[in-house]
Amino acid sequence: MGYRSRCRRDSEMSVNRWKLFAMPVALLGLASPLLVNCGGKGIPGADSLPGPAGDLASAASGCDEMKNGGIANLKFDGGAEVEGKIKGFLEAAASLDKLTVAMEADLIASCAKLGKDLGMSDAELKADPSGGKGAEKVCGAVSAKVNAAVKANAEAKITVQIDPPKCYADITAMQKCLGDCGSPVQPGKLEASCEGGEISGKCDAECKGKCSVEAGAACTGTCNASCSGKCDVGFKGTCGGKCDGKCDGKDSKGAACAGTCEGKCDAKAEGSCSGTCEGSCSGSCEVKAAAKCSGSCSGGCSAEIKEPKCSGEFKPPSVDPSCQMQCTAKTAGEAKCDAPNVRIVANGKVNADAQKLVAALRTSLPAIAKVQLGSGKKLAAAVSGVGKAGVEVKDVALKAGGKAVACVAAAVDASASATASIDVNIKASASVSGSASGSASGGT
Repeated sequence: MGYRSRCRRDSEMSVNRWKLFAMPVALLGLASPLLVNCGGKGIPGADSLPGPAGDLASAASGCDEMKNGGIANLKFDGGAEVEGKIKGFLEAAASLDKLTVAMEADLIASCAKLGKDLGMSDAELKADPSGGKGAEKVCGAVSAKVNAAVKANAEAKITVQIDPPKCYADITAMQKCLGDCGSPVQPGKLEASCEGGEISGKCDAECKGKCSVEAGAACTGTCNASCSGKCDVGFKGTCGGKCDGKCDGKDSKGAACAGTCEGKCDAKAEGSCSGTCEGSCSGSCEVKAAAKCSGSCSGGCSAEIKEPKCSGEFKPPSVDPSCQMQCTAKTAGEAKCDAPNVRIVANGKVNADAQKLVAALRTSLPAIAKVQLGSGKKLAAAVSGVGKAGVEVKDVALKAGGKAVACVAAAVDASASATASIDVNIKASASVSGSASGSASGGT
């Protein structure tokens, strides 16, 4: 048998094995000697070889487009439908990979802010996103600092309560994406598409349900987090004005209270408020139905809701599963989570150091806990969906050539790395929450 015939036979055998395993690791092991012996030599342009050898060369070249943003320029065999499905999968995986890095950067910044407020050095608080390791380093150091501060101020009896935040899918972005994907939402199916939640948004008319104002905005409603200003009932915390109720467990009828005030505070309130908070709220502020809602209205609007969002999963009926997965991933950047309602109260002897710790936690803990209880979980679910879809797309990629297989495998690897990174970030967030609440696991 001649050299060329033997080379062609070896190439075809390797391709059959490649189609069996459909993974670049196997491809590279099989392809490398063939490319050298049969003329590919692993150099640029080797993927232009005809037939099976070209497929092997394309696979061996990898998929830099996943990192450099060149997915849109990729061309695959198999027709428009095959190419569209593969590109959609790649774009979804790349989008989630970037969001994972961004989430880690935000978590590092939030932990660093808390550490800075507690007197830590810049060197202790500096790190770059790196598969969760940056957040693990900074948040771990801050967790230890918080834990030491809580123990040092044990007489202050600091308690922390955290309510999981609501997270929302951007309905407008999802509708556009599903339409572009060829699986539009059917008219009249909007309400039925929000599974496990409710639709809310801007209401320019009468809000018939509940109006929620974002954290930090002016509040004249119920604050189930930390209220700064004035609280008419259900208050517990420090009060810079008159305390009506109990002060350090003793009756107080409108007198000044240097310790913990429970009941009502008419000025400079800093604590939880189950009644009406007038000032600012560290979590969402809920106002009863009113003619005017400056925040987000849920439960009904006398006009069409603008910028609608779904607090559950936006899953319209009769939508192609592949489109659902792609659009959930692609619009994950538009999805938002409220800051969790965090209530921090000092019930004992509160000195200057304890006040400093409580103030620092009230400022930074909501953003840190949001990763643990909200955005981290939402992102993890989106990445998991992409990972599951990778099984189907790998089979499709076999029809589209070696480059398609290499890119799909790179996307699957990226999804696996993102999953691991998100898990580390969630644990880093939980470590700080746990230290603040005196729980090693971060439970509250």
